[in-house]
Formats: sequence, structure tokens, C-alpha cells
Amino acid sequence: MGAVLVSGNVRMKTMDQQKLDRAIGRRLKTLRTQAGMTLNELAARSGVSRAMIGRVERAQSSATASLLGKLCAALDVSLSDVVALAEKPPERLVRLADQPHWRDPESGYRRRHASPTDAASGIEIIVVDLPAGARVPYSPWGRNAFTQQLLMLEGTIAVHIDAKTVRLREGDCLDFDVMRAVTFENEARQDARYVIITRRGTSYGKM
Repeated sequence: MGAVLVSGNVRMKTMDQQKLDRAIGRRLKTLRTQAGMTLNELAARSGVSRAMIGRVERAQSSATASLLGKLCAALDVSLSDVVALAEKPPERLVRLADQPHWRDPESGYRRRHASPTDAASGIEIIVVDLPAGARVPYSPWGRNAFTQQLLMLEGTIAVHIDAKTVRLREGDCLDFDVMRAVTFENEARQDARYVIITRRGTSYGKM
């Protein structure tokens, strides 16, 4: 079987930033409403101010990866539930040009939701480009636990899980859960690319 190549030079289709901010804001408000939470309740649970949540929901402010991570953890949803805007019907095939693409305005971190939305398998595949020097922290997730695997494609990164640090280089694969604080950091001078594979399930203990 031939090798599958992922090119770093592929031009990815991006949405207009304002349009994307509006879509993310609507999605967050929908998820908050479905969870039966007020702005005050979500603020208390996430540690994000009520005013900031309101600005993000109204698309008056672009959410960072760290902020979205806190809100998603409080809502017990994955980041992809917000960024990939999974209101679409389930699909079995999604072309490269149609894969949702999002850039963190703070760190320059870029993520592409490569897998079909709401796939029956429950598996999500995310392609991430982490710029040199970038650091993206995520808070521990809530009750809706899920596990992840990270496969390094290009470059090197450090993954900080609580007090433990694991450094990964091309070809390495790390299995971990999201019940603890996780930070992805590119300590090198070159950009890094990796794949995150997520499977919803139960946390299985310490690494």
C-alpha cells in the first residue's frame, strides 16, 4: 500500500474571519442554551468573565484557543464541536477544500478538522500547525471525558501534562486523556505539524 503524504504547502480554504467569529459565537450560544446555562453560570464554571463570553457570542471578539478550551471544558464538549461547526448532517467524505480551518488569533496555532463531522465512528482527526515559539494551554475537561492520540508529522513539540513533560519528534505517537491540564508548546525555531486523533470515552488514569 502506498504512503499517504500530507503536504505543508497545501493551500487550505479559510472562512472570512468575521464570518467565522459569528459562526463560533452562534455555536457557543447554542451549546450553552442546550446545557441550560446562563452567561453567569458558564462564567463561574469556566473562569472566563461574563462580559468576554458575551462578546464572543456576539462576535465582537475573536476567541483564542485557550479561551475556547475553557468554555468547551465547562460545557463538556470538544473544541471541534465549536470550531468545526458540526450543525451539518453526518458525512462520510469531506474534501480537503471543505474541511473547516481555524487560526488562533493569539498564538497563530492553526487547526484543520479533517474528518467528516459527526462521524458514526466517534473519531475526530485534527491536523495542527503549531508555529515556532507558540504555546497553547488547555484546562482539564469536565465530565464528558475523551482520549486522544498525537502523531508528529513534522518538527518537534513539548506536551506538558500536569507536571510531566513529554518531547515529541517526527514519527512519535503519544496517547493521553484530557482530564488534566495539557499544554502544547513548540520550543523550536521551526513550525511543527501533528495530527490529533480523538475518541470519546472514559478517562483511563495517569500517564
